[in-house]
Amino acid sequence: MEVQHTALPPKPGEPITGHSLQTFFPGYFALVMATGIVSVGAFLYNMKQVANILLCANVIFYIVLWAVLIFRAIKYPTDVWKDISSSSRGVTFLTIVAANNVLGNQFGLMTSYKDVAIFLWEFGIVLWVMITYTFFIVITAKEPKQGVEASLSGAWLLIVVATESVAVLGAIIAGEMVHKDVIIFISFCAFLIGAMHYMVFISLIIYRWLFISMKAELLTPPYWINMGAVAITTLAGSRLLMYSHNHEWISGISYFLPGLTVFFWAFATWWIPILFLLPIWRHIIQKVPVKYDPQYWSLVFPAGMYAVATFNFSKALDLPFILPISNIFIYFSITAWVIVFAGMLREFIRFLYSEKSL
Repeated sequence: MEVQHTALPPKPGEPITGHSLQTFFPGYFALVMATGIVSVGAFLYNMKQVANILLCANVIFYIVLWAVLIFRAIKYPTDVWKDISSSSRGVTFLTIVAANNVLGNQFGLMTSYKDVAIFLWEFGIVLWVMITYTFFIVITAKEPKQGVEASLSGAWLLIVVATESVAVLGAIIAGEMVHKDVIIFISFCAFLIGAMHYMVFISLIIYRWLFISMKAELLTPPYWINMGAVAITTLAGSRLLMYSHNHEWISGISYFLPGLTVFFWAFATWWIPILFLLPIWRHIIQKVPVKYDPQYWSLVFPAGMYAVATFNFSKALDLPFILPISNIFIYFSITAWVIVFAGMLREFIRFLYSEKSL
């Protein structure tokens, strides 16, 4: 009889290096999130070839990651449940929701396959309900609980990202639907729910940063979601504003929606100097080595999201003078994607060679 051993997750701040199916990182769907949003950004800037290549790659990534996730759940259900019930890793399952909806954005904006985008939005809502409520209920009921220092990170803002991704894709596909008002109402509610969650969790994260010991090792790439979560909230607000220009129901809320959207964009922008300066302190001053970690996709996604959000924000509110900021970030996000993807390939090749040598 084969005995199943439960793999130990990495300690807080340690790179995620597990290559086996048993230790597969559930947050790897951030690869799809990052690839998708960079593809959308390239599309908005008329880099059609880059956008289409990334779309094709993203479909492959999405299918492969689902296959791995399902196979892992069948073969190692104990490890999957341990991840779900972990306050530090369980939240990363929400990358599945965001990845699904970002892929839907690609189909909705870049292709004529609107039915695929609609299906992904409907599937995304099912995933959002299942994963969000499972996580909240399991973590609430779990005893003993992990402390704030061990569990709280920027990854908790994936709760916001997943929710806002429902709003963004809903605003994109609403025009293709029969019940437009229902779709846009759901999207608007998702926008508000995500915004409320951001207020709660960013307050906890800032408290954790300022008043609890913060070692350099703990400043991992998911902290870029501090900005990415509010950037996707900006994008959701911008998309709803664009929809409101020609639709009567939502035009009634357009009195306060612009102010909210400006508020979120301003706060996303405020984060940027901090997120660029802290890695200098982490890697150069504190000498934390730079190693490939799948969590780096959580850096690429916010950079691409900020570029796309700023582009749409400038169009929705007719603010052309902020468009150059988006120009800078689209090239930064493409560069970051290439670097992290090269690191992933290098790690994968190294893993294959190490397997052959055994």
